[in-house]
Amino acid sequence: MWRLIIWFLIAAGLAWGLTWVANHPGTITVEWLGWRVEEMPVALALAALLIGLLVLWIAFRLLRWLIGAPFALTDMFRTRRRRKAMREMSTGLTALMAGDAETARRAAHKAARLLPDDPMTQLLEAQAELQAGNLRAAHHYLAQLKENPETEPAALHGMFQLAQREGNAEAARSIAEEALRRYPNLPWAAEAVLKFAALAADWPRVRALLGRMRKAKIIDKAEEKRKLAATFAAEAQALEEQEPQKALEAALQAHKLDPSLVPAAVIAGRLLAQQGKLRKAAKVLEQTWKLSPHPDIAEVYAHLRHGDSPADRLARVRQLLRKSSGGEEGAVALARAAIDAHEWDVALGALRPWLNENPSARIFLLMAELEEARAGDIGRMREWLRRARMARPDPAWVAGSYISPVWLPMTPEGDLAAFIWQEPPATPGARVLGEPVPQEWLEAPARVSEPADKAEEPAEPKMIEAQVKDAGEKAPEAPKEEEEPAAAVVKEVKAEEPPQTEPAEVAAPQAEKGDGSRASATEAEKAKSVAPKPRVVRLKAPAGAEAVADLPEEGAARPPLPDDPGPVSEKA
Repeated sequence: MWRLIIWFLIAAGLAWGLTWVANHPGTITVEWLGWRVEEMPVALALAALLIGLLVLWIAFRLLRWLIGAPFALTDMFRTRRRRKAMREMSTGLTALMAGDAETARRAAHKAARLLPDDPMTQLLEAQAELQAGNLRAAHHYLAQLKENPETEPAALHGMFQLAQREGNAEAARSIAEEALRRYPNLPWAAEAVLKFAALAADWPRVRALLGRMRKAKIIDKAEEKRKLAATFAAEAQALEEQEPQKALEAALQAHKLDPSLVPAAVIAGRLLAQQGKLRKAAKVLEQTWKLSPHPDIAEVYAHLRHGDSPADRLARVRQLLRKSSGGEEGAVALARAAIDAHEWDVALGALRPWLNENPSARIFLLMAELEEARAGDIGRMREWLRRARMARPDPAWVAGSYISPVWLPMTPEGDLAAFIWQEPPATPGARVLGEPVPQEWLEAPARVSEPADKAEEPAEPKMIEAQVKDAGEKAPEAPKEEEEPAAAVVKEVKAEEPPQTEPAEVAAPQAEKGDGSRASATEAEKAKSVAPKPRVVRLKAPAGAEAVADLPEEGAARPPLPDDPGPVSEKA
């Protein structure tokens, strides 16, 4: 737009000038070097002047072209060679991104022949050799790049990757520290040094590095606070047994930086309770429970005052749930406290809303414990345990492909604050840290197919109702292989022995039939399989149940089952 306006103004100025000359005619007399021109019209003189200037300009351009022709020819060949080299470099980079190391090497060598002194071709050669596995050649090219101040950062990064490829952690750490010292704003160097410091549990240096990274704008303020909190929580974990006061200070600092960090709140609450500061401990736990409900918080909150009865602990858990329901975590905490207090209705009311909401295995395990504790009903208990095997896995601490039953401040690679409380991924490549985690957590939940013959195996509602419809019948007896009566057996659910998926035909024990026949011992043994959990859960028999003969006699009514939710659809 502005260019058009300028050209318009120039044209208008020329038109005005020509018009002015035409309106003011005259003659010019020129005498120069013995030549004399008299009475030349002004217009003719101006035209001659313009022609002379044009001839001079053309002559200057011609002379300049003749002088610069050899250089122009050299530049033409150089430009052509560079264009070919750029095409080869583009091919090499594309091959590198595609993982074709051989094609990238060929393209890099062609580009290096065309442009032997170009740093980009040397860098492409180094990366191609590194991806192809020729570590010695890659080290040679990277050493050349390091001599050039312009390519030194890239060379250091390549040498760091080479050291990691060789498995030389000490060399990688040295290179990363050198790069961070010479170039403080390099993100990869700062991250690498941070990971090495975290793996060495050098938490003061980790915090100093996080501050430098925040100033260099490598990380934002929220990430800095989250990782700082993880360092303080890690210190609190390490010092809780030997130096509880320092551990408390570190835990409170972590809680201040990140109130949603569960381990910091658990340690702070536990240590504050030991010092008798129950109100402050409850405040810390309640604040974290609202942001991140977790069973450890409910456990510490329920046991804040040592020596409390189960009823007192149940009341305290109810108080915690009034602050925030906690979802499934709240239901599990309330049910656990209610079972310990023998408040069967409260436990059943807490678990019932989750039975048809695709709950985790722990919901069914608690139902099994509830059935056995309140009535000694082994049949119902086994049915809930069978459902637990098909339920989705219980939450755990997950960081990418890593699974841990306890919180860890970092991954084995040194990534800080990476573990999140969530359902474990159903991927075969997941890695378990610390205590063993059931294999079912690493696989998709098994689905039991419907039986082909409905007449041979009744539907679940009928199967469960058949176990309690006749009050005069005795409870199913234990298989002969068992040495103790079924009513006095203490069931243990261990994560070290993951059960095998059983066919749908033997998923649950058969109820006692009218003709007196019972399910086979093989089916009963398979039905004893239980869903794994990362901790041991004991399902205790009711007090006083020493033998099968102690169950209700024939003709006597069983203990009532208040608000029994009945069977749960497998589709849930």
